[in-house]
Amino acid sequence: MCTNRTAALVLSFVISCINIGQGQKLKVMSIEENRTIGGSWDYCKIEVMPIGDEVRSFTYYKISELKRAVDNKNINILTDQMEESKYLPITENTTIQLLKASRAASTINIDGTMSLYKPTEENGGLVKISGFKNKPEVNLAPKNAAYTVHFYDKATLQKMGNSDMNQQYEDIEKLPEKDRNFASEVNSLVNGLPYYTEDQLENILFFAIGGDNTQIMGLEFEDQKGIKITPVSSSTTNVSYTYYFEFKPDPKMKLILNVESPKAIKKIPFSLLGVDLP
Repeated sequence: MCTNRTAALVLSFVISCINIGQGQKLKVMSIEENRTIGGSWDYCKIEVMPIGDEVRSFTYYKISELKRAVDNKNINILTDQMEESKYLPITENTTIQLLKASRAASTINIDGTMSLYKPTEENGGLVKISGFKNKPEVNLAPKNAAYTVHFYDKATLQKMGNSDMNQQYEDIEKLPEKDRNFASEVNSLVNGLPYYTEDQLENILFFAIGGDNTQIMGLEFEDQKGIKITPVSSSTTNVSYTYYFEFKPDPKMKLILNVESPKAIKKIPFSLLGVDLP
């Protein structure tokens, strides 16, 4: 094994699979690392993907927790704080970010938890909302939901823009922090209207999600027949969601919320043992 690593070394398609449950496996696809004598930029990245029939029956997944990561010299290579992981399609790879292994190490072991997500209307992972285009500014979220969902059409945002801006800012500053953030994001939608032509505004849908919006995985759309409608592009913040279409969206279009419902998620512990380093 090399002892001088001044550049990243990549080991692709490592034949290393470990069981995380009956008939379920996680496969290491590649390892990229940098180990120098005193480099502060040293690291170890493990690219993995889920395999197995049961795992592949889910739609999305993420590495939700890393409990242990050590090399074969018993040196801890777990970072102080795991980066927030987002759900990915079950067919895509994800990366586990670790600290560098000791220079004499040849293998590493990792223990953690993987979350599998398959949203349906029955398990609460999909919430379909009809007629939202006729309800601007109305909270569209289900009753007793911890989050709020508001749709804003062109006319509503333009009306907001006609009010006294200085007074708006003063009113926003008086709000509690969480409400202030929501109101500021909506105000940003109003301020952004002049950057679009009238024709463009006809093809754009604006939304703002408040409350505990950490449950919201994303928004989708479908027509009356249940056929998915994909926007040309989108832009999001932690509150606002803007979707651009090639055509004027049909008033009968349905809004679909992807919600991180407990009933839609299955958590499975995993262990990657004896993973060879480059």
